[in-house]
Amino acid sequence: MNAAALKHRGPGRPSCCPREIVTQIIQLHRRGLSLERISAVLNAEGIPTPLGRPRWSKSHVDRLLHARYVQEILVELDTGVM
Repeated sequence: MNAAALKHRGPGRPSCCPREIVTQIIQLHRRGLSLERISAVLNAEGIPTPLGRPRWSKSHVDRLLHARYVQEILVELDTGVM
């Protein structure tokens, strides 16, 4: 991409969701909460999405749970290796 194109781009998507939020989502999911219920919990707590939006949807939660970054955290949680 040339310099002019880069200049007009916004800051872009954050690289990831904060680890403490990811861990909370994983714990809720492991407790058996549905994606819809997890999003409701995050919304009730006023936690913004990784893009800073005020409302989570079940698709936000689903995409996050399948992200490579989160898969790495799952392995760390399961093995105790950080």
